[in-house]
Amino acid sequence: MTSLPVQHLGRLLALAMFLVALLAGGGDARADTAAAQALFDAAKQLMAEGKYADACPKLEESQRLDPGIGTQFNLAACYEQLGRTASAWSMFLEVAGAAKAAGQLEREKVARQRAAALQPRLIRLTITAPADSPADLQVKRDGALVGRAQWGTPVPVDPGKHTVEASAAGRAPFARSVELTRAGASETLAVPPLAAGAPARDAAPPASGAPAPARAAAPPAGALAPSHAAAPPASGAPFAPVAPVAKGAPALPAAPLTKRRSKGMMVTGIVLTSLGTVAVLGGGLVIASSCSGDGCGYDDSSSDPFSDNVDYEESDTEGAGVGLVIGGLVLAGVGIPLAIIGGRKVPVQPEKQAAAAPAPPPELVIGPRYAGLRWSM
Repeated sequence: MTSLPVQHLGRLLALAMFLVALLAGGGDARADTAAAQALFDAAKQLMAEGKYADACPKLEESQRLDPGIGTQFNLAACYEQLGRTASAWSMFLEVAGAAKAAGQLEREKVARQRAAALQPRLIRLTITAPADSPADLQVKRDGALVGRAQWGTPVPVDPGKHTVEASAAGRAPFARSVELTRAGASETLAVPPLAAGAPARDAAPPASGAPAPARAAAPPAGALAPSHAAAPPASGAPFAPVAPVAKGAPALPAAPLTKRRSKGMMVTGIVLTSLGTVAVLGGGLVIASSCSGDGCGYDDSSSDPFSDNVDYEESDTEGAGVGLVIGGLVLAGVGIPLAIIGGRKVPVQPEKQAAAAPAPPPELVIGPRYAGLRWSM
């Protein structure tokens, strides 16, 4: 029995590792979904008890593990109860956009109504800077970079203390904090021209009395220079002659003639493996999307479209995805052996080599009584 070529074993191992990683990734996704649901349920219970400061972090983690429209809406409602009006307002608008894209018109309507109710209470902060500010001037609000397009524009912010910082090369930095608590207020914080600052030095000078760095000693007169510093030979210097190859040197043996065992089998295996891989990936995406967002099986009987951490999805979508994955694994399991067996190179039989070898050219033969052509069939 002959062993499989090393390159085929490598391909088989890589494909097996891919399938294992795909299956393991599916397990991790299911674990994240379960954890997200548990966090969502705990946060809903805390919100019912009025413990919004404890509920919001759980909703944030649930949204990170398994993003969904329902979780995002409840997180916006939690921010609203904590007084974070700007965060709640922007998140309600995000929920409305996502619900509209998903065709969930009732959820879109509720989210837009909640955002509209918050808009009169928003606190807006305007940051300005001099027109002749340096090109490299950077402005930050609470540690986040504020782009030049935002300068002079009222931006909604949450109530509380906000710190504005400004910096530029060769200028003294600027920082100022402002406390904003009144609902509907609009404040402006102007960044003044930055004063010139002392330029930073690249390196401190050496202390007085410090020994100067030692220099490489020059070679004594008459001493030979190192081999790496030797002068190159003159361009006209002759090269050493190359020894001629002996006429009677034996020729290298010709490589044996080989061919693939079955090109049709190899191509069929590659096609089946490719189709199986596409089916596995497509099935994984279908399974992931069937319960994407907040879950599956939305209950239309509920009066609150955000009462559960669920989205509108068809119940049989996940089953179709599982079928695709299983079918893809079967196709790949059949295609891989076919591609390996058909693609193996086998030596050509001697009689077939002789048949495949080109015929010698005709030879002119001249004799004392005849002349003609001679060739081999």
